[in-house]
Amino acid sequence: MNKHITTGWNTEWILGLALFIFLYFATSAPILAVELDAELDWARQVELGTPVRGVVQRVMVKPGQQVKQGEVLLQLDQRGFKSQVAGLKAQLEHFRAELAEAKREQDRSMELYDRTVLSDHELQIAKNNFIAAKAKYLKGQADLVQAELDLEYSSLRAPFDAMIIARQAEVGQVVVPDLKPIVLFVVVDANHMHANARLTSKQLAKVAIDMGVTVNIDDNTFNGRVFNIRRAAEADNQLGEKYFLLNVEFPMKSQKLYAGQAAVINLP
Repeated sequence: MNKHITTGWNTEWILGLALFIFLYFATSAPILAVELDAELDWARQVELGTPVRGVVQRVMVKPGQQVKQGEVLLQLDQRGFKSQVAGLKAQLEHFRAELAEAKREQDRSMELYDRTVLSDHELQIAKNNFIAAKAKYLKGQADLVQAELDLEYSSLRAPFDAMIIARQAEVGQVVVPDLKPIVLFVVVDANHMHANARLTSKQLAKVAIDMGVTVNIDDNTFNGRVFNIRRAAEADNQLGEKYFLLNVEFPMKSQKLYAGQAAVINLP
């Protein structure tokens, strides 16, 4: 009788332990991350040109080269630009002297007018001459600023840390951007990449803008964030399910990555 009771108690204990272990692992096991097949794209792609006319004198970079922000990529012949700046500086000095003389003449005329030595008409002429001299001086300042900008624009610089993916400039090329901008370089962000993947409506509920995700490329893992979510341009499937495009931005390490490479986005 005692043996039967002991055996029954052992069976119930074993079944209870098994149930406990099952429930523990069922509730504490981590939810597997969602993996999305993705494709890399450039984070920023910019076409560069210059707004001034000129002849290409030097080209400093080639496709595939990485450059720092502010680095000179191309330089036009600067002799004409420098000559224009020098001439306008000299002209501005002349205008400054004329303005000073007109100011002295206006002050002298007002003093004589107060002493009733000068007529209203003569005083007004002095004031008009001062106004004209000041306008000429201000116009000279504006012309000089524009000439200095043109000189600055004659050197095409990288707008950010970039990689050159296309070069359409050669030494001796004449640049005439009057009718439409002339693309001389195409550059992309050298420090960030995008990974794009397609989402279904159900998967859309798992993501949000700025949410942290990881991107796997070959044997490398990158920490990124959801940069954008938008409706995919492709048609919905036959079941009427809608598709969305997930755009993830991540900083690159020392590896060189290129648009079109395969990747995997891991959603937490």
